[in-house]
Amino acid sequence: MIHGWSDLIGQDSVKAGFQAAISQSRLGGSYLFIGPPGTGKHTVVELLAKTLLCRLADPKSMAPCGHCEACQQVVAGSHPDIVRVEKPKDKTVIPVDSFIGERDNRMREGFCHDLRIRPLMGGWKVGVIDDADLLNEEGANCLLKTLEEPPSKTIIILIGTSEQRQLPTIRSRCQTVRLGPLSRQDSCRLLRDVHGIQEADERLEEAVEISGGDIHVALRLLQGESGAVRDGLIDLLESPTPDPVAIAKFLDQQVKEAGKEASKRRAKLKDLFSISVQHFRQQMRSEIFAGRLQPLTGGRLDRSLRAIRELDRSANQATLIECFASDIASGETGDRGEIG
Repeated sequence: MIHGWSDLIGQDSVKAGFQAAISQSRLGGSYLFIGPPGTGKHTVVELLAKTLLCRLADPKSMAPCGHCEACQQVVAGSHPDIVRVEKPKDKTVIPVDSFIGERDNRMREGFCHDLRIRPLMGGWKVGVIDDADLLNEEGANCLLKTLEEPPSKTIIILIGTSEQRQLPTIRSRCQTVRLGPLSRQDSCRLLRDVHGIQEADERLEEAVEISGGDIHVALRLLQGESGAVRDGLIDLLESPTPDPVAIAKFLDQQVKEAGKEASKRRAKLKDLFSISVQHFRQQMRSEIFAGRLQPLTGGRLDRSLRAIRELDRSANQATLIECFASDIASGETGDRGEIG
């Protein structure tokens, strides 16, 4: 549970930057948050929103009360002065309609229109664009004027994973805030102190290692029956001749057990690919230390990383599982010149 800025672990420079900007009344209008998954980008958004919208605390104190109606609405995702856009689950990019409204109602609805409506509860308006990596040129063009000249007492925050995936027209109109990966120590502290995971240090470190530092993935691994699943997948992966049929069957079964909700099935598959990434990373390290690095290991590691990128780009899961299993068996990278 996020209560205050003390919950932003490992990003002291980010907190200090916003504290200085707010205390000097120099908060910018448009920000681009960049960092790997699980590094605290959404935590900063929530803390900023609570700081600006809290009805009881002065923003300059950087100490939102957490109890007033506004703070509670921020946490619940229902505050009327927060306007949010994200990629629909059935789309590969954020549609233009999200920004400027449906064709028959252009500029009378959508993100840009809603930000220009006076705050319903007084004070600030906060605009949040999730999945900024998936902005295409058409959608970005609709945003440019709003980013250049946001309404008074309005802050717009775009959330992405890397600067390279942002269009130059977007980068040039935003202040970039970089959130770096957390250290292993900070990751374990976050899991224990903020998320309440009471496990041995070794188990926390293992989850962080497998997740590649993505706290969301680490949480799922720690809260689920991950031990047997991890062991079962690694048994298949470390076979001298991995069986693509067995790998595909195992992955498919695990995804089905996650339920029918698309987001849960996708999260489960991402966890499995993360386990694969970490397994082949460890195998590569061992081979390097022994002076006998195998090309197959590098190809399999690259294929596992590519699978996560394909999943993030909404690849068909059944096809992805089949291709992944086949490529792991043959040691192919999976680079087909399209997705990933």
